[in-house]
Amino acid sequence: MDSLKLTWKTWSMRLDTMSFRERVLVFLAVAGVTLSLMFVGLIEPALKSQAQMQLNIASLQEEIFSLREQQAALDPANQNGANSELGRLRAQAKAIEQQVKSAENGLVAPEKMLAVLKTLMEEQSGLKLLAMETEPGKPVMTAPESDPAAEAPAPVLPAEVFYKHGVTLRLQGSYAELTRYVARLEELPWTLQLESVRLDARAHPAIELTLKLNTLSREATWARL
Repeated sequence: MDSLKLTWKTWSMRLDTMSFRERVLVFLAVAGVTLSLMFVGLIEPALKSQAQMQLNIASLQEEIFSLREQQAALDPANQNGANSELGRLRAQAKAIEQQVKSAENGLVAPEKMLAVLKTLMEEQSGLKLLAMETEPGKPVMTAPESDPAAEAPAPVLPAEVFYKHGVTLRLQGSYAELTRYVARLEELPWTLQLESVRLDARAHPAIELTLKLNTLSREATWARL
């Protein structure tokens, strides 16, 4: 207890020797950390849970690649004896592809995602868009490379490729306005993955929020901003 009192007294003496401007900066630094912890605690669990669908789609797509490789590896010369196995593989591949199609219901086209993000921002009159940056689409997974030393492999039917699209938003507004914006993001019927969030309260009461969001799509490129 004495140690705590001594620490508090030391900090009080330091604050007493600071100018008004220095005290304000210290207060804003502490407030910024507090707001960041509150904000991340509110939104991160909800948005990160949506990333599981993206992981599931990637896993299903990998299974499709594997099954199609097995289909192509069956020797056409012995097709009569392999008909049963080929039929099983085709049925399994079809079932997995149906799962992928069902998962697609939670995906959003890149150009639609950008439009929705802007529309939600316009709903909050006090929000200001400082920047919106998109990243090139990246395939969730690629077909495995073949061994050059091996014999010419049988052709493998390509599985549909999903692309991960990233967009970074920098918004400025009050804490209440930013919280409402994120709440609206959570209500969207599509899958959005929160990759990172940063809160800057140095210009309090105006707060700057930087969000990095990802979504999946069959489209490789973004529409023009």
